[in-house]
Amino acid sequence: MRLQYECEPRPPIDFKIPLFTITCCIKLTLSILYDSFALCSCIAQFSRQIATFSRNLPPISFIMEVRRCAADMFKKNLSFKLIASLSALIMVVFLISGYVTYTVYLKMFTGEISKQFAKANEQAAARVEFQIQNMYKSTNYIVFHPYIEDILRRSAERAEDTFYNRLLDQDELTRLLNQISIDEPKLSSMYVYNTKGSGYFFENNSGTVIPLSDADYTAIKQSLEGSNGEIVWKAMRISSIESSGYKNVISAARYMKNKQQELYGILILFWDESLFGAMLDDLTKGENAQVVLLDDRNHVVYTNHKKDGYDLEALLQAADSQTVNIGGQPIYVSRSTTQGSHMTLISALSLQSFSQKSRGIFQIALYSGLVSTGLASLLIFFTGRRLLGPLRTLVAGMKKLRGGRFDTRIRISTQDELAFLGHSFNEMAANIESLVKEVYERKLHEREAELTALQAQLNPHFLYNTLDTIYMKLYLGEYDEQAAQLVLSLSGLLRYALQSPNTHTTVQDEIEHIQKYINIQSARIGGRLETFIHVDEGVEELPVIRLILQPLVENAFVHAFSQMSRICILRIKAYLQEPEVLCIEVSDNGKGMAEEQVEAVLQLQERRLDEAQEAPKRGGIGLKTVIRRVNLLYGPPYGLTILSEPDSGTTMKLVLPARTGEGGRLT
Repeated sequence: MRLQYECEPRPPIDFKIPLFTITCCIKLTLSILYDSFALCSCIAQFSRQIATFSRNLPPISFIMEVRRCAADMFKKNLSFKLIASLSALIMVVFLISGYVTYTVYLKMFTGEISKQFAKANEQAAARVEFQIQNMYKSTNYIVFHPYIEDILRRSAERAEDTFYNRLLDQDELTRLLNQISIDEPKLSSMYVYNTKGSGYFFENNSGTVIPLSDADYTAIKQSLEGSNGEIVWKAMRISSIESSGYKNVISAARYMKNKQQELYGILILFWDESLFGAMLDDLTKGENAQVVLLDDRNHVVYTNHKKDGYDLEALLQAADSQTVNIGGQPIYVSRSTTQGSHMTLISALSLQSFSQKSRGIFQIALYSGLVSTGLASLLIFFTGRRLLGPLRTLVAGMKKLRGGRFDTRIRISTQDELAFLGHSFNEMAANIESLVKEVYERKLHEREAELTALQAQLNPHFLYNTLDTIYMKLYLGEYDEQAAQLVLSLSGLLRYALQSPNTHTTVQDEIEHIQKYINIQSARIGGRLETFIHVDEGVEELPVIRLILQPLVENAFVHAFSQMSRICILRIKAYLQEPEVLCIEVSDNGKGMAEEQVEAVLQLQERRLDEAQEAPKRGGIGLKTVIRRVNLLYGPPYGLTILSEPDSGTTMKLVLPARTGEGGRLT
């Protein structure tokens, strides 16, 4: 029987995600992508600059240029300041903590190592003392043996020491000392001398040491002077049948005295160098350790000192449990003195390897600081763009406002302190825009009125002199034609001066006006005036300020040519100095001006316009009027320059913009 189960189908699960959540996720993703792209762009731009500098500059200049770029970024970029400052702070914290940890750890580790090393040194000294006491037992067996004493005394008392007698004594001593050779495997050789220093007997376990030389015996005998039967230790190099020809040994020598303290011989034992080296393995198994064993006379008995080892003299002078600097390395020195034999064991341990191992802690802290600094920099960069976004918008608006765009307004998206700054900026920009418009319109009206008044001014003396000249010619009944020309020139001057300031005026118009003025002045001077006028092609139709040349020419007649008896020469030249710069020069051969006079005239050009507002009223239409009008309309770099020397004439150069006049009117 088969059972069938029918299951109802499950309805599909409907995952409904709020639209607001989706929108926020999309905006957050786009924001992160935008910030990442901005960061990559900054890094790429800085890398390109560095690559360009590295190709084109030497190493020193390249480093200086990188420092300059970094300094500029630090000065001009607030985000960079935050990243650099906080990164430096994090790095300093990690460096300080790493250094403190490294220092504390090194101090604790060094202290513990020093304690253990000092304890090991004491234990090694105890083993050395135990070995020396065993040697005393062995040598006491020899020294106080009656048969050995009898053999040595007998050999010293014989009148003739034959070979047979020496051989008998040798065999008997060998039999007596054979046990010593067996018990002491590190004993290289043993020598027994009588009081005469002759008839020596020796025993050689290793078979590599040859009989003791007279020089070595004499040295050992001298070292025994002052001793009272105790063992005198000495590190020696004796002759050997080895390939090197010598062997390093440790000699242990003592006077042979009986119980009545009677001297009957000298005992010399030569031990293998490894006698103490084997006991000091715990101290010397490290490559950075060195030991020195001294006797009670501070003579070196044993040392593992190599040619490249520490300075032996420095080790001997170092105090106990002290860290000294030897060869640029920190060395810990420990001293231990045995109780019975008064031997001194000096051990030196280099702490440099421990310092190098401990630096790993500092390196870990340094690397952790670098990684943390990098992560913190990224976090600061991303969050900084969010926090400083309104500030950057405010700065951009201020730049536009500084550039003259007074209609600039910024969009405010926050409600914090930066929002208050944004509202204040918008209000300030609106107030500035309103004030600028008001001031501009008022200044415009004032300038037009002032220019009209300046243009309408005429020198009453010039008008009086001209009419007087015409009257005299008519009264005398001569030069009717010349008088008529004067009337026409004067009427032309008046008509030109009375025209509206808005009338379009060109260089040609000004030249024709000046020619009328020169005709009138020539009639007054007589035949002593020579005039040269030159206008370059294409300059005639350029617009200029109305009545701008008459004060310059008038200055020549009023000041330069006054009281002159020679020919008066006047030159007028108009040309383009640059495609957009018009120059008009008026020069004469008059009496000229001193440097102080020129500076007094041009001083107006350096002052503000409102300070010079009363200048035309004090001096009438003149050079100050020209300077005033050019400043009102154009400002720097346009104006008037004067070159003059006493008795050498004057050249006045008027620099104006070479404009077509289509964009606005010139008055």
